[in-house]
Amino acid sequence: MRLLKNFIFIALMGMTMEACDWNSDPLELVYPGTDLSGNKEDNKESELIKDVEQVLTTSSDEVWKITKEAVNRASEGDVTVYIFFNVGEGKYQMKSTENPKLFSSEYKTSVNENENVVLSFVGSDLKTILGDENFEVTNAKVSSITCKGVESGTEYVWKRADRSEMDALMTEDEKVEALLASVEQGGGWKIDLDVNACYFIFDVEQKTVITKSEREPQNVSGTYSLTLNNEGKVELTLVQSHFEALTQENVLVVTGYDENSITCLGKSNGTSYTMTKVTKAEMDNIKTPEQQLIEKMFEIGWGSGVIRSASDGNFVAYYYLTKDDHTVHFLSYANQIVTRKNVVATVAEEDVLTFQETVTVGSDALTAIKVKEDGVELTGLTATNKLVNNVSYGKDKTSLYKMVDWIKLPGGGQPQFKNAKCTLSANLQDEYNKIPGFDGIPVFEWNGDWTSIVIYADNYYFMLYQGGNMTPIEGTDIIRFNKDAGLASGYGSDINKVKSDYPNIYGFLFDEDHIIVRSNETPEAGLYVFGISSDSFIYWPQPVFQ
Repeated sequence: MRLLKNFIFIALMGMTMEACDWNSDPLELVYPGTDLSGNKEDNKESELIKDVEQVLTTSSDEVWKITKEAVNRASEGDVTVYIFFNVGEGKYQMKSTENPKLFSSEYKTSVNENENVVLSFVGSDLKTILGDENFEVTNAKVSSITCKGVESGTEYVWKRADRSEMDALMTEDEKVEALLASVEQGGGWKIDLDVNACYFIFDVEQKTVITKSEREPQNVSGTYSLTLNNEGKVELTLVQSHFEALTQENVLVVTGYDENSITCLGKSNGTSYTMTKVTKAEMDNIKTPEQQLIEKMFEIGWGSGVIRSASDGNFVAYYYLTKDDHTVHFLSYANQIVTRKNVVATVAEEDVLTFQETVTVGSDALTAIKVKEDGVELTGLTATNKLVNNVSYGKDKTSLYKMVDWIKLPGGGQPQFKNAKCTLSANLQDEYNKIPGFDGIPVFEWNGDWTSIVIYADNYYFMLYQGGNMTPIEGTDIIRFNKDAGLASGYGSDINKVKSDYPNIYGFLFDEDHIIVRSNETPEAGLYVFGISSDSFIYWPQPVFQ
């Protein structure tokens, strides 16, 4: 029984030793002569190579460091070589103090007559730097490798080092490329030009570049390269970039750089350029000249306006701008007919938004909006008409408000519009005719005292419209009534009754955006409510100031 126990103990010890990982003690010799993978006699050479490659393998933040001390080279000092191995692909990367340019290629392995592994780096400049490009491995530990140069017979000791030591060795073009890649995630670079700015996003892994500008905000994809010219200066060559279209230049010679900027000269035109870092926010907010000019119009209060007859002040047309598609939207009204015209505008002249096609308003042919310090003017607008702000009188008949402020006046601030038949678009007229009323006038009124629209179903429904999102289109006085404001209490309390009895009217009032404008410039003017997503409209003709 004791003999059997000893046998089991020895067997278990043997199994444990076989399972030991050679990495468990980095000071132990693992090559040559240590059997790491079973019987080597069947394929001895491949097993020897496998043992060495197990030692060669480095993590992404490690490299092998080879130092050759200077011999009668006091002025030059020692030479250091760094090598990173990708054993899985049979490739390596290398830099040295003699040549800091990153070099990548394949390495070769073989076994010589001494049954030692030989590593060969044919194609590299190791022969020039060290005097050897083939190395016979005589001793390999996880922490160090001892080998002999085949050509010179010199003995070398390779040691592990941080990858950062290797990365710190850079040529000028590599330094510039590292700088190009140093922007924040989603950021890039910018060159300000006389009338524009060009933006750059460099992908240093793929050697690609995306360029765009205010004039061309869509991505233009191209490639780039960095080389050293005969004077040792870095040249940045851009291929198929928007920058070339803007400047007729595609090669920039770097003359200086710091953490946040690169100065350069155009190789062919000699123009000086400065490339500066930009944030993701700025890259995401590149604005066309059209967007910039429209924003300026928003700032001075002319993102929308009213065209009136010069003789009697009657409403003729309304315009409003949308920035992202740089479009001018016109709505005109005559003889109960709504006419729309949407025209794309461009900036070919400073502070002038030129229409890509003529817009006819009455007898006037409009071609542009010119922005001035004190307002705007419509090119083509004759003396027959005039451009004015959209304003409205309060209930006191003397206070004048911008429409965006008038619509938000508290109860009693606006007049009521009632006691007269409304004019509505054809799609709303049938429902209006079904509304009960008095003396042939349906109960459907604008009630400025309650800031509501009153309609009769089985009771009076005071549909409140104020609050929340009442100006949804940036820079204009386009209004959306707030359907969440609900009903005034004390009367009809179930809005579903209105929805079921008058679905088109309810949908127009609370599911569309509206242009609200007085019919002329007097306190007694009627009230137009136009839809911007349909040709629907309502006209309350009679203000009541009681």
